[in-house]
Amino acid sequence: SMVFWMFTWKATYYSPNTFKELELSRPRSFAAQRWPKSRPRTEPLTVFDFARLPVQFLLTGEKVADALFWPVLFVQWLLVVVPMMALVAFPAAFPMILGTVSWWPFALPWQTAATKALLGGVVADMMSNLHSFIIIACNHSGSDLYRYFTSCKAYSAEWFLRCAYSSANFETGSDFVDIAYGWLNYQIEHHMFPDMTPLQYRKLQPLVKSVCKKHGVQYIQQNGFYRTWKMLRCAVGDDKMIQCDAILPPASAKDKGLVPANDKMLGS
Repeated sequence: SMVFWMFTWKATYYSPNTFKELELSRPRSFAAQRWPKSRPRTEPLTVFDFARLPVQFLLTGEKVADALFWPVLFVQWLLVVVPMMALVAFPAAFPMILGTVSWWPFALPWQTAATKALLGGVVADMMSNLHSFIIIACNHSGSDLYRYFTSCKAYSAEWFLRCAYSSANFETGSDFVDIAYGWLNYQIEHHMFPDMTPLQYRKLQPLVKSVCKKHGVQYIQQNGFYRTWKMLRCAVGDDKMIQCDAILPPASAKDKGLVPANDKMLGS
């Protein structure tokens, strides 16, 4: 099943979730005002949930209005993504149009050309999905990264530590590598300083890495394919991420020293 997600995840996972978050950020939107109370807003939303949730809600005795919420949200999402998804088939439109009006000038039948163009678009989109999956989905998952039961204040000491303990960088430092990774290979620096430009991340990365090493803070930098393997092991249940309350001790223990997570874990 993971192979399916890797080759389709932009349409089946990333797009529905992005649309959900966008709509929930708009207080007057349908989703923000009518979101079912029994469904946590933080729960992921896949394209299959649009079909599963209405049935689940009806079978569990939820309000009919809440069950109908999901088909309405699905239509709203579909109206947004269909034009973008149609671009996959766009190259096939030219031979179809020219062939239909008998203006196709090539020896290759226009039907064959249209089929090849469509298959090419589908394969290219699948490869694009795979590439984006590797550079986006894999740098926050693995048996060496942390998840938390609590939230923290932005730009606090705890927050900066979580940026390091919950992210993994890929190879860095050259135009070829950075472009291949879409500049998403600086995840630690990106989360610490989200307003910087990509080139600033390249300049900052050695400094952040050295500071983490100096103070015994975890800093993971590994190959993207290896991080994909570690993420897949978590996804199929062979490994699991480390769970804790926080990296730093509670406030009552601060007078005893701030102990990093690799020395003292809370709730692990």
